[in-house]
Amino acid sequence: MAGFRARSRDSRWAMFAQGGPGDRARPNAWQVMILNDLSGADGRCAGATDDEVLGVLGQWSAAGSWLEGRKLAVVRELIRRRPHERNAGAATGSGLPWDWDDRLAREVCLQLGVSVPAARKLIWVAWALEARLPGIGKALDEGRVKPGEATMVVEETDVLADPEMLARAEELILAGLGKCRTWAELLRLVQRAVVTVDPQGAAKRREQEEKENGRVRFWREAAGTCALLGSGLPTDEALQAHAHVEQRAQEYRRAGVKRRIDILRVAAYLDLLNLVPAADRIARFTAEDAATAASEDTDQADGDARLREAARKAAARAARNQPSAGDGDRRSGSERSGSDGDPGAADDSPDSDDYPWDCLPDMPPCAGCGYDDCRCDGPASGAFPGDGPAPGPGQPPEDGPGPSGGGNTPDAGAAVAAEVNLTLRHLDIPFITAAGLGQRAGEARSLGILDPALARKLAQAAARHPGSTFCLTIVDDHGQAIGHGCAKPRRQRRPRKGQRAGPAPPAAPAFTLTPAGGPGPPGGLGCWILTLPGHAGEYLIDLHPVPTGQCGHHYESAGHDPSGLLRHLVTIRDGKCGFPACSRPASESDFEHAVPHDEGGKTCGCNGWACSRSCHQLKQSDGWGVTQIRPGYHQWTTPSGRTYLQEPWRYPA
Repeated sequence: MAGFRARSRDSRWAMFAQGGPGDRARPNAWQVMILNDLSGADGRCAGATDDEVLGVLGQWSAAGSWLEGRKLAVVRELIRRRPHERNAGAATGSGLPWDWDDRLAREVCLQLGVSVPAARKLIWVAWALEARLPGIGKALDEGRVKPGEATMVVEETDVLADPEMLARAEELILAGLGKCRTWAELLRLVQRAVVTVDPQGAAKRREQEEKENGRVRFWREAAGTCALLGSGLPTDEALQAHAHVEQRAQEYRRAGVKRRIDILRVAAYLDLLNLVPAADRIARFTAEDAATAASEDTDQADGDARLREAARKAAARAARNQPSAGDGDRRSGSERSGSDGDPGAADDSPDSDDYPWDCLPDMPPCAGCGYDDCRCDGPASGAFPGDGPAPGPGQPPEDGPGPSGGGNTPDAGAAVAAEVNLTLRHLDIPFITAAGLGQRAGEARSLGILDPALARKLAQAAARHPGSTFCLTIVDDHGQAIGHGCAKPRRQRRPRKGQRAGPAPPAAPAFTLTPAGGPGPPGGLGCWILTLPGHAGEYLIDLHPVPTGQCGHHYESAGHDPSGLLRHLVTIRDGKCGFPACSRPASESDFEHAVPHDEGGKTCGCNGWACSRSCHQLKQSDGWGVTQIRPGYHQWTTPSGRTYLQEPWRYPA
């Protein structure tokens, strides 16, 4: 054969050109198979024109809506199988019950890996798209409405309780659906339809929302920054507040602050909430600008000096390469002799003229923890939480941090009252990060992951506040707690009668952790001394064993209720409620017996776990069960027979 014949273009591509039958087709299983075949495993769409590729893109989007509609149809079948007891037999015109068992959300959340509120919302949307808004549900199946848009329509029209008003609103939405090209246009259409069919109700709903459902929300953003949101605000007062923010931002601009207006609005918003005078913020901006300008001047001067030095060296090399008058030597640089007359003996040190002055060799990473900027001096990093195996019972870690501790002296700044778990039970910060010895991420339970610089800054701010408390958690290679202790001030010896008190000890420059020399609690990890930056005193920490995976029954209680220490250790181990999809903190949950106490179950870490009230009720429901297969590991069984395992909390380490 002369060669292989090139694969010809697939004739089906022509269907997806603009206006073609494939471009207008309603999604179904056959259409998805064609799209997958044409797109290819790598999505390269071989042989297609740009027009046809865009047609396929639109059909994939429509297919996504169709697939979401199929998923919601299966959810509706689960609703039919889990009707609520109080309206068993009562159903809508579509055959769906008017209400369903709330425990269905627990099963759905476990299977789909979402939160319980998200599962409830999914079930509600699935029900509404058939029982309340069948036209929107059909538009979703046909790919004319995207899944997020369908959810938005359900939410916006949920305020319409009257079936006739709801039907008229849906009719208005479907009539204008084809003219909406963006989310914002569809949202305007839906909101206009709701207000049109029920203008009086719109005013009442707004007034009720202002009185009962106003909220201020706070959360972490993807970049590590934070967001603060007020919702359900009275319109007139919100407009007035926004005007005050704008007024303060413009005041900063008139004062000559060189920032984008959005940054000035953020500063104004925070300053008004924190009662910061405008003059203080302007002075802060001015100081920052002066520091930036000074740094830029220094960098410019250094750059000019480097350029002059590079020019001098280049001139020197040119002079050495230029032969003297009458000299016929035309040797290359590689053949010139060095200062000692030996060929090839040119200086190759970092100060050599041939060394690139703007390039320095990279330092190798730390042998102990692998981080480039770590100063833990090798294996000593294993002494800290999450940095290798924990020390044995009563034994200090090998080559642990000395009394000086290392790390950075805390910068002056605001003080924050917090509960700090060095791994703020609300802020979990690896000790190696707080001490400035490494770069491990921290975590705030209500906020999310903290970058190392922010975690260190928050730990130092907490240390500056007299109301803060500190704990220390030792974790294993999986980040699960195996030892824990709470810091208590170390008592200073009183001078004997007739003796003068010695000078007060100096304030510690950083977080340090050193062995106290005592054996510590039975089965624990010894006794340790903790110092805090800016504090003159020391803190003692007895590291108790945490019953994770195995239990020594050290803190078993004879009665039904656990001791305060046992409850605290179980709280540290579990971190949150033992139901996989429940996010309630363990500190806000009950101490639950895996085997009931009245049936012989121990009040001990091997039989106790954190469980919220609602999850406790779920556990006692028909068809549900939970088994603690080993301390800290809880296996839930649902009415369908599926099992789901919840493991102990994993700390950032």
